[in-house]
Amino acid sequence: MAVANETDRRIVEQGFVDRVQHLARAANPAFAAGSLLVPLAFLGASLALGSTELLFYTHVAAGAVWFGFALIFPAIIGPTLGGLGEEASAAVTTTLVPKAVFFLVGFSLTTVLSGSVLLTPDLGLGYGFGGAWSGAALALGWGLFAFGIAVPHRLQLSAYYETLSPDPDASRLESIEKKNLVVGLSEGAMMLVLIVLMTGFRLGL
Repeated sequence: MAVANETDRRIVEQGFVDRVQHLARAANPAFAAGSLLVPLAFLGASLALGSTELLFYTHVAAGAVWFGFALIFPAIIGPTLGGLGEEASAAVTTTLVPKAVFFLVGFSLTTVLSGSVLLTPDLGLGYGFGGAWSGAALALGWGLFAFGIAVPHRLQLSAYYETLSPDPDASRLESIEKKNLVVGLSEGAMMLVLIVLMTGFRLGL
């Protein structure tokens, strides 16, 4: 595979910290840091200013970015990669995946943290909602965050590391892509349920 050099290929044998450092370098360290720090900075500003309005818009904006990208990746980007030639697909995968991982972690973490603050009246910035609707929304939000880290991200990284391996297995990459589609549809369904829950407690249903 022309796009992967020998240094890149050795990363598949390294530990967690080395892999994170490798992904940060591959994504561009400034991009990786910005993807984590920029959305969290809005959360920090909301807390520092005591602004429920800024916190709400931070939550909605971060959630829209997270949900949108989480659906676009398996629905559009994945199938598009599957239709490209081997080297073109590998070039896009090795460029896109490191950036996507940091980007989605930053926005998804901001979404669940800001949502948690909004639904925790004791912190002074919450809406004061209680009961089954808000509790279910909060639990599902954190569940989606954990699911994203444990499943979609791992699948994307599996495709990434397979692409960097000395002899990439085309059948394994195809299998990963099929799993990505199924996982993406499942994640999308859970996101729609979460939107219904949030709409329910916002409308006082």
